[in-house]
Amino acid sequence: MSNQPAPFDTQADTYDRRVGLPEQDCQAIGRAVLALAQAQPRELILEIGAGTGMLGTWLTLPSLRYIGLDLSRGMLAAFQRRLSAHSGRPLLLQADGNAPWPLTDASVRVIFSSRALHLLDLAHVVRESFRVACPDGAVVIIGRMQRQEDSVAAMMQREMQRLLRQYGFPGRGGGQHQRQLIAAYCHRGATALEPVVAARWIVTRTPWQSIEAWHTKPRLGGIDPPPDVKHAILLDLCSWATVTFGDLQQEVTSEEAYVLQGVRLQPMGRAT
Repeated sequence: MSNQPAPFDTQADTYDRRVGLPEQDCQAIGRAVLALAQAQPRELILEIGAGTGMLGTWLTLPSLRYIGLDLSRGMLAAFQRRLSAHSGRPLLLQADGNAPWPLTDASVRVIFSSRALHLLDLAHVVRESFRVACPDGAVVIIGRMQRQEDSVAAMMQREMQRLLRQYGFPGRGGGQHQRQLIAAYCHRGATALEPVVAARWIVTRTPWQSIEAWHTKPRLGGIDPPPDVKHAILLDLCSWATVTFGDLQQEVTSEEAYVLQGVRLQPMGRAT
């Protein structure tokens, strides 16, 4: 593996403050994942994009086995520090989700990922999921934020994606990618699960908070444009948001939710 720092290494110390959720919501999401997974003692949960352990920590029950993969060594170090207050003993591995996953065939009962799979190649994720899934069936659970269409964050995200396309970069919205991923699983014989709202909360945000967050991120919407293009897009976003909201510091209150979706991989769905 390359010794170059992963894109998220520089965000490891600030990631939870920037996009983290309250601990009670993280616990609720963890409980919802485990309830949906119906994993039995000693079965293996694999998390792709484990990050700082904000959610994975609540999946590391003593009765279960947990492996968390992340490309960022810094993120995994933050995860390890978080574990000092918990009894679970997970295995954290630095690994590229776009490379073969470092797990044996037919070993995983639950595959979980939160706000990460849209950064990976869809066909590879599906192929590796079927490879590592237990032969008598497994479940894939995907978590993502769901925002009101007229919320600041949702409107800023849509405009950012439009600007990326305008500058010649394909948008990589998480919602569209997730729908395509679930469809690809089902094409291979999986059964889609009904969405589950694991947590809801009220937030107050300003357009500037979105701009500021994108300034500190190495990418925009999963795309890594040249620095001058990123700068131009953010300037355009500032202009658009000023016209749309009247002020970059305009506060808007809306509801957000964390939603779990996924599929159940049937035994006959395994591919050679």
